[in-house]
Amino acid sequence: MEEISFRVGFVVLDRQILDRDGRPAGKVDDVELTWEEGGGPPVMSALLTDSAALGPRISGRAGRIWRSAMRRLRPSVPEPARIAVEDVTAFSPSARLSTAAPEQVGLVEEWLRDHLIGRIPGARRGDDAGE
Repeated sequence: MEEISFRVGFVVLDRQILDRDGRPAGKVDDVELTWEEGGGPPVMSALLTDSAALGPRISGRAGRIWRSAMRRLRPSVPEPARIAVEDVTAFSPSARLSTAAPEQVGLVEEWLRDHLIGRIPGARRGDDAGE
């Protein structure tokens, strides 16, 4: 893969992720860095997305509560969705993937929709067209 340098916080973080079909697959919540053997600067190896990516970035009690909630809501997949940098075709203005989005993207949102938001009176009435 071609080596390029850029500001991760400006070019990558909090950008929309689009899968190979152009469907939204979340936002880039964090990045994974690796260090090459023999030294040198860190290299971005993966994009992390999903609600589980937030927990490790929050310190103290709030972070522990968030991580605990993610383990309970998604016991089979407690880690954030990881997208290898090799699967990214472009970073302008969104991160475009050459693959389908990871299956775990949106699991917490689906659970909240089905078990919490869907129970609010009127939540399932109508559609995006305002019906």
